[in-house]
Amino acid sequence: IDQARLGAALARLATTPASRILARPEQTALAALSGRSLPSRTVNGLLRPLLTALLSDPGLTTSSRCADLVLRGYARGRLCVPSGGSATLPDLLAAALPPGTVRTGVHVTAADITSVRTKEHGELGCRSLLLATGAGAAAELLPGLRVPSFHPVTVLHHTAPAPPPTGAALLLDADRSGPVAHTCVMSEVDPSRAPNGRTLITSTVLGTPPPHLDRSARAHLAALYGTSTDDWELLAAHHDPEAVPAMPPPHDLRRPVRLLAGLYVCGDHRDTSTVQGALFSGRRAAHAILGDLGIRSGSDVEAGLREAA
Repeated sequence: IDQARLGAALARLATTPASRILARPEQTALAALSGRSLPSRTVNGLLRPLLTALLSDPGLTTSSRCADLVLRGYARGRLCVPSGGSATLPDLLAAALPPGTVRTGVHVTAADITSVRTKEHGELGCRSLLLATGAGAAAELLPGLRVPSFHPVTVLHHTAPAPPPTGAALLLDADRSGPVAHTCVMSEVDPSRAPNGRTLITSTVLGTPPPHLDRSARAHLAALYGTSTDDWELLAAHHDPEAVPAMPPPHDLRRPVRLLAGLYVCGDHRDTSTVQGALFSGRRAAHAILGDLGIRSGSDVEAGLREAA
């Protein structure tokens, strides 16, 4: 791989304004890779598997604009995970709200601008409704809402007696020789995630998982890590058929979050199908709610969020 040319290309992308990326001709991510002016070995050996991992899209059918934005985000900062697990971020956000604001384990059966009906607590009144769910769940509560197609994802967690000799590096399957798209020794990144005295390896399988998933995945992981996986144990396997909304071209990166005054929806299906996209759509929805409530001053945002809650 021509590391110098690749580094220069990523550096240019990192400093490119998003507006310029959004003005580029739109095609599939796979088609756009051929126009990178980079050696095929660099494209196929790193860029293609990296984009596949970042987009959860093995066919790279994603809009080239979305792919460039995601690659730009990668080039501007290192990949990271929240220390302590994926629940850390929502726990921190919830801790900043007034006690009793957040209720978990509640099944919503119907919702509209003035009320939310639940199995556990009956009907709850509200002034405004923000639906922050996946696209499928949102459409069940708001019939007529667009539901995209999805990229299925399966995440495998294996434990091992000792870590493979790769450190905290993210391994990509450039050869597409097995079911695993990318894998990492997660306990080398965040030791708190591993069971006591064990190593935790987290791996991702894209698309429909093959039969005998654990056996085929461990054979592939043995080749990727260059070590035996005979003594690895499968701790958990999580399959989500609607893990990542597809973003084929043309893709609207700013789908409306304000359906009407008092009714809002946010999630990765309203923006880009990434964690960043979900957060951006949530911020857009929050601004729309505050605007409709007549709260426009930055100093009044916290009070407005309390009132809206």
